Amino acid sequence: MCGGLLHVGSHYVYYAMVTHTPPPSLDRRVEVETPEHVVVGYALADLGSRFVALLLDGLIIVSSLLVFVIGIPLLAYALGLSGGRLLPLWLVLITIAGFVFTWGYFVYFEGFRGGQTPGKRRMGIRVVRDGGYPLDARGAVVRNLLRVLDAQPFPSWLVGGTVMLFHAETKRLGDLAAGSLVVRERTATVLPEESNISGEAAGPPRLSEAEWDALSRYAARHPDLALGVRRRIAGVLAARLGATEGDAEGAVLRLHRDEAARRSASATGGGGRAAALVRRQRARWDAFRRALQQAEREGLEALPEREVGSFAALYREVAADLARARTYGASPELLYTLERQVGAGHNLLYRPARRGWRQAWEWVAEGFPALVRSRWRPIALAAAFLYVPALIAFAAIRLDPPRAREVLPAELIARAEQASEREAAGKGYVEIPEVFMPVMASGIIANNVQVTFVAFAGGILAGIGTVLALVFNGVLLGGVAAAFANQGQSLHLWTFVLPHGIIELMAIAIAGGAGLWLGSALWMPGRRTRREALTMRGREAVGLIAGTTLLLIIAGLIEGFVSPAPIPRAVKLGFALLTAVLLALYLLSGGRATEDRAA
Repeated sequence: MCGGLLHVGSHYVYYAMVTHTPPPSLDRRVEVETPEHVVVGYALADLGSRFVALLLDGLIIVSSLLVFVIGIPLLAYALGLSGGRLLPLWLVLITIAGFVFTWGYFVYFEGFRGGQTPGKRRMGIRVVRDGGYPLDARGAVVRNLLRVLDAQPFPSWLVGGTVMLFHAETKRLGDLAAGSLVVRERTATVLPEESNISGEAAGPPRLSEAEWDALSRYAARHPDLALGVRRRIAGVLAARLGATEGDAEGAVLRLHRDEAARRSASATGGGGRAAALVRRQRARWDAFRRALQQAEREGLEALPEREVGSFAALYREVAADLARARTYGASPELLYTLERQVGAGHNLLYRPARRGWRQAWEWVAEGFPALVRSRWRPIALAAAFLYVPALIAFAAIRLDPPRAREVLPAELIARAEQASEREAAGKGYVEIPEVFMPVMASGIIANNVQVTFVAFAGGILAGIGTVLALVFNGVLLGGVAAAFANQGQSLHLWTFVLPHGIIELMAIAIAGGAGLWLGSALWMPGRRTRREALTMRGREAVGLIAGTTLLLIIAGLIEGFVSPAPIPRAVKLGFALLTAVLLALYLLSGGRATEDRAA
């Protein structure tokens, strides 16, 4: 709030410029051009709104997880189920729910529900792409995989908050990679009264430009404000502007209508044309507002084809009217209202089409392996960062066995030292009861996928984070192999690792390649700007991560059910060879037919 002495009629009064939350968004705006060549302005969401939205979403996630942790045992007790039979299922559900809510919550709502989580919807903000288009699934995945870095040191969000504070468009790292913005929500609202710009009032304007600006901002945002906020601001404005007749809210709005009419009556040229535009197109704008409300409520895809066509036609006409109103020098409230309607219609019409199961299968069978082949260079480099440190660690510990204690956790060293005893007793590397195999599989899948996500996210740090993750895992792999080799128990280790390890290690290399490809945008952007290259490569790299996730699910199922199973070593090694052959055929030949037809 800021104040000063202003002239009103024959009096001087102290005025207060009052803005509603969030204040920064009144000044921090970006403008984008729609495919219809109409410029639409977006108000950027402020840090406070984004933080509160994050807290609300966090509360929803924690509450949902508590339902699984507490609700399932209570349900089992009510149904008379024994705890022994329930425990494995309970652990599996908790593991899956924890993973889904941690990684999938934001991706689902931002990528498939119009860029709004429940927290963002409550705060009136939305995620969109840089061009104003709705955020698609790829953008949502990139944006939220990098959340793990933005939240550091967890859960302070110091990294993300600092980046947003200094970035001109309040972007965090995830927004930079996804090419996204968080903006204030655009919802259709009732158009200003026609008398605002019809020129029916007599007399010259009574308010100064500063007073008129404050009053216009309040009137334009009046429908969106909470009742208490509305009345509080109206009271301040009424006292400062001398609007004392009746209740403050009604008096302020009447003053606004009267002043708007006075200003319209004194306007010439463009102002008169704007007034004529309102009189001529008022009915069409109201029709589009009603169509917007229906489409936002039911979804555009749920409307009959005829109504969708009518909606698109109305959108184009209103977009053209916005361009005319801007040319005519129309009032701020009219431009604001039309911008909101055009922006909302733009988001509905240009929302990405949803993919069906057939398209998903085609991508798995052809798109992913073709993408792996096209990006073989960063994947090969990632494999080098994984296997070269593994070989170095293996050689170092083989030559100097005590060095293993400097590299490996005590648990792995003890397992290597006990391998001979377990071998003599006929036990494998890991043995678990069959009833707990699903628990092991779900835990392994969740852990491996999360590690892969972190390795990819490290790519935003110019690839350095990805390299560190690969080197760390390589040293661990080589160190474990050397520790078992020093005990003469390499076969004991590899009969457990190879059935799932071939797929798992390939997935790690692909995910590392995705992270390096993302980071290469900062080192070698090519003919694009670094910002453009980061967005483009991030969207491409997320395809590699999606395929990697499928590979890790398969590897986790094998590690949970096949690798620890008490079956002959020859069978396990044969199974490992089969997985290697099938994986090679899939990655080398998948999608070749499509490529040949395209050529």
